[in-house]
Amino acid sequence: MVGYRKTHDYPHGVPLPLKLLSIVGGVLALAWLFLLPGHWWRAVYILAAFVVLATVIGKLHTHYEQTGQAVRIPQKRIVTEFTHGLPTAMLAARTAFFLTVAIMILFGTAPFRDTTARHGIIGCVFALIAVAVWNLVLEAHYVKTGIATKVDKS
Repeated sequence: MVGYRKTHDYPHGVPLPLKLLSIVGGVLALAWLFLLPGHWWRAVYILAAFVVLATVIGKLHTHYEQTGQAVRIPQKRIVTEFTHGLPTAMLAARTAFFLTVAIMILFGTAPFRDTTARHGIIGCVFALIAVAVWNLVLEAHYVKTGIATKVDKS
């Protein structure tokens, strides 16, 4: 599945309530696609349903873990640690991210013409992609040169 990471293993099969709730989640996703355009109040109801669904699924996973029906799958958590503090270029990349997001919010809320706001937001999206690439390249460079190290925190 796209965007899905398995968090639990069920040795005796996935319980029926979880199967039914995953179907409900699919129905909510379809409702988001087909019922949302032009109706903000529907978005509020659908988002509230997603929050309730996620809460119920989380509680069920916890219950199944406690009863022994589910086994949590450990996830690797690898982070980059800088031995002598954050380098200036990395700080600049992270600052550029927040600055770009602030400019994007400004284009969305300030009284600009629609075409100006649209072009500004599109430019900010491309800028965010560039900042992400810049951050990844810098991080790889610092790991390669020994300024930073990858550490497993799992």
